[in-house]
Amino acid sequence: MEKIAGRIFLALMAVALGALLFVVAYAATDWYRTGSHFLFDSLNADPRPVFGYAWTDLKAGSFATLQYAGAAALFGFVLPFVIAFLMRPPKRNDAKFMSMTDVRRAGLLKPRGIFIGRAGGRLVNVFAPHRDRRTGKLRLTRPRVRGGRKLWIHGDDVGGFVIGPPRSGKGAALIIPNALMWPHSLVVLDLRGETYEATAGYRATFSKVVRFAPADRDGNTAFYNPMDFISLDSAQRDIDLRNMAAALFPRPPANADPYWVNDARLLFTGIASYVMESPRIADENRSFATILK
Repeated sequence: MEKIAGRIFLALMAVALGALLFVVAYAATDWYRTGSHFLFDSLNADPRPVFGYAWTDLKAGSFATLQYAGAAALFGFVLPFVIAFLMRPPKRNDAKFMSMTDVRRAGLLKPRGIFIGRAGGRLVNVFAPHRDRRTGKLRLTRPRVRGGRKLWIHGDDVGGFVIGPPRSGKGAALIIPNALMWPHSLVVLDLRGETYEATAGYRATFSKVVRFAPADRDGNTAFYNPMDFISLDSAQRDIDLRNMAAALFPRPPANADPYWVNDARLLFTGIASYVMESPRIADENRSFATILK
């Protein structure tokens, strides 16, 4: 529907521009041939008489003035279509792998921004005994890239998407190198903790490193107390606790029974209210841990 509306608008624009150039060219040619600017002056008030004179010339077989007006009308009619044709996005059918010349022209060799890989070089096996994580077998060599140029991409809004099977080196090839080289603030979703183990020591030399892993069995995690954000005002406190309960116990799908979720929210809100208001509980103990107890 949008394409049809666009084509109709383009056709109307072509007709309007063609008619405009026709009357202007006809009046200007008549002025030049007869020396009278009556028709040209009448364009501001009503251009319709020009079409009447043109029709009279056409019936009389007089094309001296019509030929210039017709040429101008044809130009005005075709112009919008030509512009639309030139402005349409080109179809890409020349895709290919970039050569080093293309890489250099694209500015991917400038060492700034995000590291995205390496161009050129060759893959060699170097002596490095290790145990394969996928198979558990002992390997004597590791593949390494020798030579080539590092590739970087820089911009205000840069995104990337890496796909590969498990243990194929996605983190080692892209995430860990960028975590080591990125000089600014960085947030990493590190479910296995591998990026933290590989980069935290180095990043701690120039940046503050915080590991938030609330499910860590050894308690090796930064933490905060969500209850510190609960208002001390009793009316606002109830609203804050209900909002927290809604976040902890999301609403079930439309076809599921909401009974258990609603009861869980009520239970949490009631116990949390007691923990927040009870004078027997010290301020430093008003936390999720106390609620669980």
